[in-house]
Amino acid sequence: MDEIKKVLEALQNGEITAEEAEILIQAIKEKEKNEEKIKFVETEEEKIEEQEAIIGEKTIIDEGEVYEGDINIVNGEVIIRGTVKGDCSVVMGKLTFSGEVMGDMNVVGTKVKWEGGIIHGSLNIVGSKESGDLPKVRGGLTRVNNLFMRGLFGLFLKPFLSGIEVKNGNFKGKWNFKKNKAQIFETLIVKEGETFETNDDIKAEEVIVKGKLICSNLKTEKLTIYGETSCGNVSTEELVISDNGVLKCGNISTENIIVDENASIKCGNISAEDIYLNGTISAGFVSCEVIRGKGKLNAGGLSCEENELNR
Repeated sequence: MDEIKKVLEALQNGEITAEEAEILIQAIKEKEKNEEKIKFVETEEEKIEEQEAIIGEKTIIDEGEVYEGDINIVNGEVIIRGTVKGDCSVVMGKLTFSGEVMGDMNVVGTKVKWEGGIIHGSLNIVGSKESGDLPKVRGGLTRVNNLFMRGLFGLFLKPFLSGIEVKNGNFKGKWNFKKNKAQIFETLIVKEGETFETNDDIKAEEVIVKGKLICSNLKTEKLTIYGETSCGNVSTEELVISDNGVLKCGNISTENIIVDENASIKCGNISAEDIYLNGTISAGFVSCEVIRGKGKLNAGGLSCEENELNR
């Protein structure tokens, strides 16, 4: 009821049209129905058996292949010609579809090429560019064209992203939700020209990357990147991307982010206090207190108290 109330308030304030309000209310009611049907897995072991997450910048489900579980992709590419026995969510990426999805298909800020196929659940499309022949949709179609509509992301899109942990990097195939082993350092330095690669998590007081770092989740008090880092979720107090540094990761939780002019971040959601952006950030949803600088932000949504970007 709170979500529907927010839609009505947005309609009253002229932030959305009556048609868009009707679409959102229908989507909210449909989501509530689906939530009642969800059966949560009680133990981590059962979750591992029932579902795996696809990790990587490009994921392909070939014709005749059956994937058991949900697919969640952020800032990546997915080609589905086979069958997905679960939901499929693609955020800020690319999607080519001609297969079959047994659950819902959620597409946000994505370039989509439809080649027929069938979706047994609902198809929810927000702020995406589409081409080709739309698949058959049995559960209903919701389409909102303006991704940056004020207040829309938090109301309608954020539930699609909540709980999604995406680990970008040079990985292909499937990744279990097992707890990863952690390598612990006081200070981890990856020198220029060197590559440090592991499937483990990394925990350290400070991490400095001048070469290339590939790992699972990364937790540190300070992370400074001059080279390239591909990892899972990042948790740090201070994140600095300098020179031509590149960070490709899942979600980011930090107090301060500094991105220099030629540096870039490509990630899932960002939760920060201060962001000083002179380079480029491509993300799902960005939540911060202050964002400033002369850089470029490509995001599915932005929530901040002070937006001084490019002023």
